[in-house]
Amino acid sequence: MILSGSRNLGYGVAKHYNNLAIKLNERWHSTVTKNKELAFLPIETEEAKDYMAEMKYCIEFALANRKFMMSNMTLAMKEVLGDFAHDEIINKAHNFATWENHFNQNVMVHRKGATRAFEGELGMIQGSQGTSSYIVRGLGNPQSFMSCSHGAGRKMGRKQAQRELNLEAEIALLNEKGVIHGMRHAKDLDEAVSAYKDIDQVMANQQDLVQIEVELKPLAVLKG
Repeated sequence: MILSGSRNLGYGVAKHYNNLAIKLNERWHSTVTKNKELAFLPIETEEAKDYMAEMKYCIEFALANRKFMMSNMTLAMKEVLGDFAHDEIINKAHNFATWENHFNQNVMVHRKGATRAFEGELGMIQGSQGTSSYIVRGLGNPQSFMSCSHGAGRKMGRKQAQRELNLEAEIALLNEKGVIHGMRHAKDLDEAVSAYKDIDQVMANQQDLVQIEVELKPLAVLKG
């Protein structure tokens, strides 16, 4: 399983258009003031169309990143194991907006920390470095706009985890589970097991959204 997005490119695009939306909302004397942090671009405007186009570019850029890493990982596995192959790639973005039809209306669905779970659609829900992850099949639940979580979800922010978690304890936790890992410094604690919610509870809470197909247990983790 490979998790990588568009990196700083996506952040830059989002920040640019959010700042633009704030300025335009002020110009329009919108009731959505800056402090509400809900600045918008009307979909029929050129600015909104530009944003949608650039967001799609970032999504494709992120997929290219993952394909490149998957290719290198496959080559490395072949060097060690000899004969190695993988099934079809399951590609799931978890921060994007797209037009869909729900409740007989065309609506813009923004999934943040969520992925599509259309009926029969394969997806992935990730745990943490030391817990299970899952390949799932969507149930197409209309009440969730046919979505599910993309992972366990954080219970601690990155900076908070680096400040508050104990490095030795987190290393011991991974070692006890027999996971090969690269956790060496306090800065690595942003992805520590204890920074995430209980994946078992998360999966139990979305039984009406997805069906578990495969449980994946971690053997080794690499953090770029």
